[in-house]
Amino acid sequence: MNNVINNRRSYNEGADSWENSLKKNVGHKYLEKPAMMNELPDSLEGKSILCIGIGSGDELKEIIKRTPNRVVGIDISTELLKLCEIKFPNIELYEMDMHDMKFYNDEFDFIYSSLTFHYSHDWDLLLKEINRVLKSGGQLLFSTHNPSYWMSKPKTGNIYTNSRNITLTEHTAILPGNIEVTYYNHLNESLIKETLVHNEFTIQSFYNPNVISKVNGDDLEAYNKLKDKNSRIPLFIIINAIKNI
Repeated sequence: MNNVINNRRSYNEGADSWENSLKKNVGHKYLEKPAMMNELPDSLEGKSILCIGIGSGDELKEIIKRTPNRVVGIDISTELLKLCEIKFPNIELYEMDMHDMKFYNDEFDFIYSSLTFHYSHDWDLLLKEINRVLKSGGQLLFSTHNPSYWMSKPKTGNIYTNSRNITLTEHTAILPGNIEVTYYNHLNESLIKETLVHNEFTIQSFYNPNVISKVNGDDLEAYNKLKDKNSRIPLFIIINAIKNI
C-alpha cells in the first residue's frame, strides 16, 4: 500500500533526526516507555523474542538485560535498522512488513511492539500473522494510540473496512524529528479489545498509562504540558495479552 511506502520513506529520510529526537521526546521518556518497561517480565531467560517496529532499538537494552535466548527485530525502515545495528550488532535485524513476516509458525515465545500497530489498516490481518508466529500461550506486549485523542488529528478522508465490517480511519501526523506519517485509528477502545479476542488472544491488562513522577529538570516545561494533555485525554494504550492455547 502507498502508506507503507510513504512511512518507509519518511523514516528512512529522517532516521538521524528521529534518533536524536528520542532524547527529548517526553512522551516516550515519561509516559509510553516507562509503562512498557513496567509490563516486561523480570526475566525472559531462554525465550525467543520478536520486536515489531524495532526502529533504532530504543528498548533493546532493557530486553537484553532480561537474558532472552534470541532477540529478533523487524522494521520497514532500512536506515533505522542501520542505526540499530550499530548499537546492537548481535541482534537479528530484518527489513520486513509486519503483515507478512518471513518466520516459521510458532517461532517466538514473546512479541514486543512499541507504537507500531496503528500503522496497520486492518488489525485482523496483523493479529492473524502475529498469532501464526507466536507460540500457544505466548505473550504479546504492545502500545498503540488511544483513539479518543488521535481521532482529533488531521484525517486524509480515506477509511478502510475489513471483512468483518471493522472500519479504521486514516490520519496524518508530524512526529518529533519532523517525521510525517500515516496511521489508522479505531473508533474506540472497545473495538481494539474485540479484535484481540476475535483473533484468539486473552487480554491480561489494557490501560491508559500515566506520566511517571520522576522528571529531569531540563524537561520540566515539556513534561508539565505532557502531563496536562494526558490527564485530559490519554494519549496511549498499553496492552498485555496471551495467545490462547
